[in-house]
Amino acid sequence: MDDPTPEEADAAERAEALAEIGDEPVPLVLPRNDWRRIGLRLLVSAAFLALLFWRLPDVSLGDLLPVLTSAAVGWLVVAVVVHLAAYGLQTLRWAQVSDALGIHLPFRRLTSHLLAGEFVSNALPTSFGGDVLRVLRQGDDVGDHADSFASTSLERLTGWLVLPMLSAIGLLAGTGLTSLGTATLVAVVVDVVTLVALGTILWVAGHPRGAGRLVDRAGWQRYLGAVHLGIVAVRHHPGRVARIIGAGLAFQFLQCVSVWACARALGLPQVTLFAAMAFFPPSAVVQNFPLTLGGLGVREAAFVLFFGALGVADEQAIALGLLVYLVFVVASLAGAPAFVLGRRRRRASGRDGVNTDHTG
Repeated sequence: MDDPTPEEADAAERAEALAEIGDEPVPLVLPRNDWRRIGLRLLVSAAFLALLFWRLPDVSLGDLLPVLTSAAVGWLVVAVVVHLAAYGLQTLRWAQVSDALGIHLPFRRLTSHLLAGEFVSNALPTSFGGDVLRVLRQGDDVGDHADSFASTSLERLTGWLVLPMLSAIGLLAGTGLTSLGTATLVAVVVDVVTLVALGTILWVAGHPRGAGRLVDRAGWQRYLGAVHLGIVAVRHHPGRVARIIGAGLAFQFLQCVSVWACARALGLPQVTLFAAMAFFPPSAVVQNFPLTLGGLGVREAAFVLFFGALGVADEQAIALGLLVYLVFVVASLAGAPAFVLGRRRRRASGRDGVNTDHTG
């Protein structure tokens, strides 16, 4: 048998290190809901929305209700279908990252885990995100939650790259989008800060003296060590990196298409596809800070700033934000069966001596 090439030897060494880093068992249990944290996020969301209404006295609740014509319903269906298709591309991105880390699961299985996670993130009032569910379920399949943590973390981090890229494309390609004053400036600042933060995280996580020092550690530190090894593994596959970024761009682009379809449903011609590409990515970045529930209030404030600069009335911008959130929730309901079936399997495992998850 031929001796392995240096590349094959490096790959085998990385795979062995990734496998060994997860030797310590972890409880197969979701964290319990912290209802005080959920209540706090609801209060913050309500406060953001109340502030919007207070600062915009001409806005009333009746202004937020769309006129449900047949055309509007058709555009809403398009928005939901496009968002569902985006989940497929997100799964593809996750699969590419997982393969680079030596985690090989059927695409259908990964899709089930991702949809269940999106259902938890968007449709359920939980104090933990759907990514926790993804890590646990993928980790159950491969027997190593540290590797799963690394794959999910790196998959999410790629979004920090493609979101500013899409925003830049939209700003440059859209007519007049680079000369909207504060709206343009805020979008550019958010894009630049996001890229700087991503570069800093990747440098620290990928450097031998950063997260590389944690590879042989125990406890929670081994998860950061797994992220380091994952970055090292991905760096050795430039072709795969290109495919990961390509899948990420396509995924986020479809989300922008979904936002544009929502704007069409509300009859907002000012929100072109390029405008959605320019301003939804920075809105998505700021709404992901764990301050509110589902980004409620933050997203609507961002839409007032960005799309208001295009001539969209304040009440229409708020309505667009709420409608986008509703579409995301409806699309995430596709993950309800995967979430329920997964809970039943884990409970069955619990009766055989494995801890079950707790969501309440």
